[in-house]
Amino acid sequence: MLTVRRSALALLCACLLPLGSPAAAPPAAAQAFPAAPNAGVDVPALVERLLPSVVNISTVRYETPADGAKNAPVARRRSLGSGFVIDPAGVILTNRHVIENADEITVTFGDGITLGATVIAAAAAMDIALLRVTPATELPAVRWGDSFTLRQGQPVIAIGNPFGYGGSVTMGIVSALDRDIKSSPYDHYVQTDASINPGSSGGPLFNLAGEVIGVNTQIATTSATAGSVGIGFAIPSNDVQFAVNRLLQFGRIRVGWLAVKVQKTSAALAEAVGMEAARGVIVTRVDTARPGLAEAIWPGDVILNVDGIEVHDVRTFNRALGEQLVGSVAPLLVWRDGRQLVVDVPIDDNPQDMRSDLGKPPRQPQTVSDGRDLGLNLTNLDEEARTRLKLAEGQTGLAVVHVEPLSLAADQGLLAGEAILMVHHEPVRSVRDFWAHLDRARGAGKGRVLLLIRNADGDERWVAIPTT
Repeated sequence: MLTVRRSALALLCACLLPLGSPAAAPPAAAQAFPAAPNAGVDVPALVERLLPSVVNISTVRYETPADGAKNAPVARRRSLGSGFVIDPAGVILTNRHVIENADEITVTFGDGITLGATVIAAAAAMDIALLRVTPATELPAVRWGDSFTLRQGQPVIAIGNPFGYGGSVTMGIVSALDRDIKSSPYDHYVQTDASINPGSSGGPLFNLAGEVIGVNTQIATTSATAGSVGIGFAIPSNDVQFAVNRLLQFGRIRVGWLAVKVQKTSAALAEAVGMEAARGVIVTRVDTARPGLAEAIWPGDVILNVDGIEVHDVRTFNRALGEQLVGSVAPLLVWRDGRQLVVDVPIDDNPQDMRSDLGKPPRQPQTVSDGRDLGLNLTNLDEEARTRLKLAEGQTGLAVVHVEPLSLAADQGLLAGEAILMVHHEPVRSVRDFWAHLDRARGAGKGRVLLLIRNADGDERWVAIPTT
């Protein structure tokens, strides 16, 4: 089985981790090389110029015995990773997981000089960290490239400290762009076949102009102890520079955020809201306690873009929001009631500060039988159901008692134990009310209606159920 794991190398059975940073002036001797094509590029000369900017990072973590025995020896757990200089004054970028929980951090340069390092700032979900060292003279810093210009098949060079072999150079191509490996809500990885192994984490991925276009962070591998299988992932340089600037300004990335829940707009949902094609994300829930938010955005709205940035799915929505300044007001283009309109929403600070839930195992549908229209057996919500579904006292809605296997309702993912809270944009108060809504939709020639569903975890989603 192929798994994705971080590429820091831990010694003596210890596993630690790394992170990233902004643009800095190149050393005086730096020389630009032609972009993408191999022809005319003296790769050995390029590597010779790049190597002084790349460093090895080693960490030590002290562990006391779990039983707290007196006079017991303290274990020293070591970990290795990579990094690179982004500021000649002594700022080093690496992955956060390389230095996580470290008691000592040491940076070793290509000429053998070793310096102790301290952490300036780090970001969890984006997995970058900034370190500071105090050099006797200015350090050779890298130059940043524009990751937006990357093309599939473009040659790239990775430099790092795999398995402790410092200054290792590998070469390959950009295998794919915009990879979502489910490590955060903002994934946008560059995939490369340039060999990346444990210990390469935090090292730079260069283009043939000698510019950093990514930070090597994770690898796909066949087991926890195996090395490269030709699939590595790097954080794009533009994302890293954005994060570094925020880290230096605020001490954390401080991404923009809205207190709403959304899901990708499927073709069925698009049809139900009157859109010609599936676009954007549809709002499932709005936190009414946030000042100015409930007045601007409603459940059932389809968000098409954020401040001019087009939204394709939940990930691009999160990324577009993340670029907004906390405390600002951002315009959203939304689809509501058959037309497009612009609404202004207040951008909040993400309470999770870039940390994300990686998801839960899929629920298994219950196979129960019922002959009701659409395969649904419904009843009004009682207090027991409200408590189980974490609903407010007096909340109206319907409890889903049974869902017939292979029915229209089952096909849309409805499960016994869930609740229907709204039909289109109106609260549903009784079973009779629900079927009346459905009959009106049929009479109006609508092929689908929107249902707002809540599950036992308190999560809500929109479902577009066929009317016949």
